[in-house]
Amino acid sequence: MDSGKRLRYDTTICVQTSLVYFLLCIIAVAVYRLALHPLARHPGPLFARISAIPNWYHAKRGDRHEWLHKMHTQYGTIVRFTPNSISFNTPSALESIYKSRKANIIKSDWYQCVRDSAGGFESTFTARDKARHGVKRRLLSHAFSDKALREYEPRICQKISSWLDYLEAEAEAKNGTVDLGEWCNFLIFDILGDLAFGASFGFTAKEEDRSIVGLVPRATGGWYSVSTRSTDPTAQSPRLTSQLGYHPLTKWWRHILFKTPLGSLLGGRSYRDNARLRSFCLGKLKSRATSKKTATISGQENKGCDMFEHLLSGRDPETGESYSLGDLACENVLLMVAGSQSTAGALSAIFFYLAHHPGKLTRLRNEIHQAFDSENAIRYSADSKLSGLSYLRACIDEAMRLSPPTPGHLPREILEKEGSVIDGCWFPPQTKVGIAPYALHRNALYFSQPLSFHPERWTEEHEGREMQPSAFAPFSAGATGCVGQKLAMMELSLVVAQLLWRFDLSLALHGGDGPVEYRMRDCFIGAGEGPRLQLIQSHP
Repeated sequence: MDSGKRLRYDTTICVQTSLVYFLLCIIAVAVYRLALHPLARHPGPLFARISAIPNWYHAKRGDRHEWLHKMHTQYGTIVRFTPNSISFNTPSALESIYKSRKANIIKSDWYQCVRDSAGGFESTFTARDKARHGVKRRLLSHAFSDKALREYEPRICQKISSWLDYLEAEAEAKNGTVDLGEWCNFLIFDILGDLAFGASFGFTAKEEDRSIVGLVPRATGGWYSVSTRSTDPTAQSPRLTSQLGYHPLTKWWRHILFKTPLGSLLGGRSYRDNARLRSFCLGKLKSRATSKKTATISGQENKGCDMFEHLLSGRDPETGESYSLGDLACENVLLMVAGSQSTAGALSAIFFYLAHHPGKLTRLRNEIHQAFDSENAIRYSADSKLSGLSYLRACIDEAMRLSPPTPGHLPREILEKEGSVIDGCWFPPQTKVGIAPYALHRNALYFSQPLSFHPERWTEEHEGREMQPSAFAPFSAGATGCVGQKLAMMELSLVVAQLLWRFDLSLALHGGDGPVEYRMRDCFIGAGEGPRLQLIQSHP
């Protein structure tokens, strides 16, 4: 045999041997994960128990929360959805994973993607160590105290009143039809700009500045995505197309994207939008810091009037730590992301469900009109009637049950030690665990007729539609739950009450027999479309 033929023969043998070895390795891994792995006894889709690819695929599509719900419907309350990940669907697991301070569980390394995207700076959201998270949360809570909320309320009400005027003009210009979801985003951004930076962004009034609003869902994609948008020209919103946080090779991708110059090339538009949002927030923060310095020099500073003042002057009572401007920059990005999309999405869901249920809308409008003589009388303070409107709160809670602001589960990891017992089952160290509120809120064991929009389940007239409050977690739960949920509830109550005092609303004429669910994409914070509604002014 000549040397050329022998070389080709040896190469063929080498390739064939390598392929056989590779195939045997795959078979061995599959057999181990299906039969010998510590989590092997827990049910789930076959391929998902072998590989993390299905989880990444659904995260990429933005429907991971719906996928988890379908699996729980098929397999029960404990589902294995990656080789090393378990999803639960019970209030007891919610307590064990998110609420228990003694649990041998911390935030998973998924949060490192968010931290790396912020240049490595740690925020309340990304802090994995429980002690560090406690310090940061106590500092952040200064901006969300009852005293702070009372200071914010007049500014919020002024923004809502101005927004309603612009909304009225928009409706008149477009024959009464508006994209209320889009306008809710404008409002919440303006409120956050005023509270966090001392100056409104002006998105309600100025069309040319509104591109910033679209950065949030794309920036959340930048935390764990390689590319960002669908090329479909009919798509009305950004579609995340490669979720790095759930990618099987996330550790390598994370390093390449956020710690090398290749990030700006491989990260696509989402990566650039993430950087743009951070730059935008930092610019606003520097302007606010400059105005504070000027006010201090002139003796005109007004302490405690916005989040910046509360955060900068606050100290942790246990350690004495305080925020630096760098810390504030990191936290402000968190406030912009978590505070804008979640509240605007909840408002959109509320109006969507009310428009699809005219009888419940009429009842709510009657409750509001009976309680207040004028739009300006609607306030959230302790002595106000607004906080006592039971049907208003029931409608808000029911909308967030069906379309929670955080639909997918925020992953946790069992620490190295003795493992952890959840729902009577022992799980080994390094197991990833969590709960998807979207799935838990649809569990018929805790919410009868779970797919129906029925606010009465939250009142004394539940009429057989019982529910279990411990299974309700729209803002996650426990010490790592949303620190701003009181502010969110105040905003939701004020906006819904004032809008329904001034307007009646219905489905847009071209809406037809649309879906009865306000569907959201899971990109950390739920992001939805619309609703497009017809607004009719009922009071001048």
